[in-house]
Amino acid sequence: GYAIPQFNINNLEWTRFILEACEEKNSPVILGVSESAIKYMGGYNIVSHIVSDLIEYLNITIPVVLHLDHGKSYLSCKEAIDSGFTSVMIDASKLPIEENILETKKVIEYAREHNVSVEGEIGYIGTANTDITIPSIEQVIMYVNETNVDAVAPALGSVHGIYKEEANLNFDMMNYLKNK
Repeated sequence: GYAIPQFNINNLEWTRFILEACEEKNSPVILGVSESAIKYMGGYNIVSHIVSDLIEYLNITIPVVLHLDHGKSYLSCKEAIDSGFTSVMIDASKLPIEENILETKKVIEYAREHNVSVEGEIGYIGTANTDITIPSIEQVIMYVNETNVDAVAPALGSVHGIYKEEANLNFDMMNYLKNK
């Protein structure tokens, strides 16, 4: 009955501020980290240690999820899991749906062995300068049923980055999927 915020972290200072603010509001939080931020911060292990050490040092008592945001491959998801991430997103959305399903299932199999949740993506969100591929409702349902993902991020007409034109969100599909 309530939303849990996800904030993407890029450094120690952001991570500390987000944890302190969420603790003050008694709000669980998801700390998302992109592959590029992981490289900038020094690798999966360092990111995981920054988060776990700050949780201990700041006496954080709220639930905190450390989430790989838009992991591009099985290997990146595996490395995140092995480093202590508690959630991963496998974004194989640029692949044909059959290959996306296979890659997602591979990540899920490994994640289940480590009690890690998995988010998958279907359709391609892209950026303001690329094409957007919106999956059909049937494709989204098939993807969820065949992969057994914990969460799904279907492309519904949004784009990442700076908008050059207005997003064309598919609210009908959102409402339909919400009720499934």
